[in-house]
Amino acid sequence: MDAGRKGRTMFLYEGIEKADKKVRAVLIGCGEQATNMIHNAISYIDEIEVVGVCDMNKDRADFAARRFGLSRSWQDMDEMLKNVEADCAFVITIAKLQAPLALKCVEAGLHVFTEKPLGTEKEDIEKLIKAAKKNNKKIGVSFNKRFNLAYHDMKGAIDSEGFGAPSAFSAKFIGGYRTNETDLLRVGSCHFFDLARYLIGEVDEVFAYRYEKQPGQHTFAVTMQFENGCVGTMMLGSLGSWVCGYGMESVEVRGDRNMVSADNGRDFMWQKPSIICNSDTGLANKGTQAVTEQAVPVEILRPNYSNLGKLALKDFYINGNYQSVKAFAQAILNDTEPVVGWRDGLMALNLALAVEKSVAEKRAVKISEVI
Repeated sequence: MDAGRKGRTMFLYEGIEKADKKVRAVLIGCGEQATNMIHNAISYIDEIEVVGVCDMNKDRADFAARRFGLSRSWQDMDEMLKNVEADCAFVITIAKLQAPLALKCVEAGLHVFTEKPLGTEKEDIEKLIKAAKKNNKKIGVSFNKRFNLAYHDMKGAIDSEGFGAPSAFSAKFIGGYRTNETDLLRVGSCHFFDLARYLIGEVDEVFAYRYEKQPGQHTFAVTMQFENGCVGTMMLGSLGSWVCGYGMESVEVRGDRNMVSADNGRDFMWQKPSIICNSDTGLANKGTQAVTEQAVPVEILRPNYSNLGKLALKDFYINGNYQSVKAFAQAILNDTEPVVGWRDGLMALNLALAVEKSVAEKRAVKISEVI
């Protein structure tokens, strides 16, 4: 047994080990997203011991309690926090409630992990940040697309030697109908605002157009300039379908004769640079189409869903939920900053606010104007 695994034994699946220490967690919110993604992920993570579950719907809460071997559930969060001894809380509920509920948990002495977005109102996030600093508590945000297998590989390609500084970023997110444009920008699109920062860097300025077909049906065309000079575009909409697989989301980044893309968070493709040869005239003019190029193979990764028994092929693993939850638990145990924290949640909201401001005022908006 090597030094890195001393004191640990393999547990259940490859990649899952029995933890030396555990964090005691309460689960707040037992709806569809919580149950199918976050709770599924937690059930595979040995660093987490669930000690309490809460949901206003008793049937949903009871189901979660039975799943984690608890004798009871709670319908009142305040009562649970008073009676259950825990280290952290997972707040997975309605977007506008997450920051206020997380604030209560922090004030009760708990670290907090929330589903995205961290909050839909800047005032709520700022109150949470202030309380987290005062109480020395960690805040994690489920920007799981950073850990998604395709986007993780995309980041690796961009950072690899020879890719070159990114020059162009393009993203598309066209989901189903939403109640209003705020829900589209501050909730649905926040993943892609975060991906832009993760893959390229901080955004300096945005300019956006909006088309509203009818209430709940919006499309935004966003252009942006990053602080490092890269330019980008985003197409964000609520005129798509939630159940149709292809065409819902895609991300593409261009480097120096490199191109990486990911479709629907699954299919990853990397077109590496062609081999440049001398032209027929004997001149090596790399600035024109007169160059003779030799193609190189395209690297493609498409997950195989036929063996669902493996952790690496579970939907909550492919989507990155498992990795994001595990990273938060390890941050608590190791007393380090979460990989994705409150700064990332706040910046995603700032980008949404900048887009809203650009549409309202019909001009380019610096991100510094909304910070």
